[in-house]
Amino acid sequence: MRHYYNFSKCYYDDFFIDDNKRDLIIISPGGGYDHTSIRESDPVKDFYNLHGYHVVIVHYTEEHLPFPYPQEVLANVIKLYQNDKRVNHLIGLGFSAGGHNILEVALHPDTYGVKFDLLMLAYPVVTSNPNYAHMGSFRALLGDKFEDKILLKRLSLELEVTKNAPPLFLWGTWTDESVDVMNSILLLEAYKKNNLNVEYHVYPMGGHGLSLSNEKTSGGDPKKVIPYVSSWSDESIKWLEYNLNKME
Repeated sequence: MRHYYNFSKCYYDDFFIDDNKRDLIIISPGGGYDHTSIRESDPVKDFYNLHGYHVVIVHYTEEHLPFPYPQEVLANVIKLYQNDKRVNHLIGLGFSAGGHNILEVALHPDTYGVKFDLLMLAYPVVTSNPNYAHMGSFRALLGDKFEDKILLKRLSLELEVTKNAPPLFLWGTWTDESVDVMNSILLLEAYKKNNLNVEYHVYPMGGHGLSLSNEKTSGGDPKKVIPYVSSWSDESIKWLEYNLNKME
């Protein structure tokens, strides 16, 4: 069902399998903080619904307002479901710039009032380090504040990881031409420094924005159909089952 956020153009769709209590996945699609990718929305929802998860997709960029508006949209939507009787554990899933969005919220529970049990990120934007940053995402996120070096550094999220960060499933491609794989590696390093739970899959081929890396998410681009890379989604199910079982 589609809902609009606070009388704005931003919206969110919820896809509850039934009224039973299940784990809920919140999807934050990519799109460079300019839009939210359809390829990283409905087909991904279908996959996780099929495996028994409730899903909510948050489209947080429609107003094109700068930080922290996209994060507040995401967080406030999540709050609507945190205490829902149909929701067990809360799981975040972010793609590209959507990964940055959901990671910002996940790393600052006191600021946003949201606490994830588990977090999954696909080829995420993480760092504002000029050597590796996807500057288009930061320009779209910050708008007129892009020249604010203090704020830009604050949003370099590998520097914001603490021992309270949620367990992480992370994947991407070594040959990503858009968001340098060093974004993920810097995040991994931060998780290591804090002795946190993380599983990382890096594939030796493929570009950016692969989503499920199959026909349903290719948008007609054969370069986005790589069966070897598509294994990440099944690996995420194994990871979820393992970690959720530990929480019971």
